[in-house]
Amino acid sequence: MVVSGKTRIPVRNLWLLLLYASDFYKTGSPSLSGIEEYPERLPDLLGEILVASVTDRLKKPLTPGFAPTESDLRRVRGRIDVVRTESHQLLSRGQVACRYEELTVDTPRNRLVQAALTFLAPLVVSKSLSHRCRADARRLSDLGVRGTDTRSAVRDTTVRFSRNDVQDRAVLLAARLALQLILPSDEGTGRLRRSSLTDHEFRRLFERAVGGFYRATAVTSGWQTKAGQFISWNSAHATPGAAAFIPKMQTDILLENSTAKRRIIIDTKFTSALAKGQFGGETFKSGHLYQIYTYVRSQEAANDPLSLSAEGILLYPSVGQSIRESFDSSGHRFAVVTVDLGRSAIEIRQQLLDVIAL
Repeated sequence: MVVSGKTRIPVRNLWLLLLYASDFYKTGSPSLSGIEEYPERLPDLLGEILVASVTDRLKKPLTPGFAPTESDLRRVRGRIDVVRTESHQLLSRGQVACRYEELTVDTPRNRLVQAALTFLAPLVVSKSLSHRCRADARRLSDLGVRGTDTRSAVRDTTVRFSRNDVQDRAVLLAARLALQLILPSDEGTGRLRRSSLTDHEFRRLFERAVGGFYRATAVTSGWQTKAGQFISWNSAHATPGAAAFIPKMQTDILLENSTAKRRIIIDTKFTSALAKGQFGGETFKSGHLYQIYTYVRSQEAANDPLSLSAEGILLYPSVGQSIRESFDSSGHRFAVVTVDLGRSAIEIRQQLLDVIAL
């Protein structure tokens, strides 16, 4: 189990969220078939993909690439780093600090794959696959690919894809996903573990996972998905300074189906759906309801028919709690729904599909 605040999530389901949030999931790779039912096998799947890729690549010399390099040289190469040259008084020693591109196999792509293999080796279930991950990581190292830490590898923004990189893209996205897998650290309980993710990161992960899931699956039913879209206030006669003070509105997920004539705004919350009522008992959180109500009503426009019947859904993660309530207000449908992250992966998938079937 992984602990985030008061929420306890099975590690396999955390990996499921990471899968849904990943760019690798968007590729629709055939290798993903069945993995949603058994997310605990995700490390082995990624390990197999990377090992197969490295085995294929090493049948011939590694393709070198240009990598940014910084060195103190006796003659100018590339661009001069004036600040370093002056601050280290290199000219007095007959040197100059230079920045240039060097042809090498130690490219960001190869480092990413090597880091992923090293990270996956102790994580995969199969002992033979674990051995192959370690062996291939060593082979890359022997060929000149230097090691890098996990965080640096996954955050390396210098990895770029071209139109001819379709096969490489899937492999590199698999490597990135591998490095994002959470391996919680024991806190002495033997059962409960606390993830290295903060509550804010958990909240962002849940939001991205829900958006990624609908983007990849709902399209087959005619839905278009937009995530993180800014929406404007339906305002008029504003004073000159009002625009600077009116807060911006940004939806988590917007789903639209022109055939079914439906538009849904989903706002994800990584907290409890219920709060203590003023006069006892429990109620839905008023602030959240006001927010989704505003998102929906502020977009009404006579020239946009879907805006007049748009739906608003507040989506909360939960463990052991199920809420699926809805009501109509001002011509719009509103719902408060939970997704139980303590259930099996296949049940989580079905819960997410049921959300837009309300």
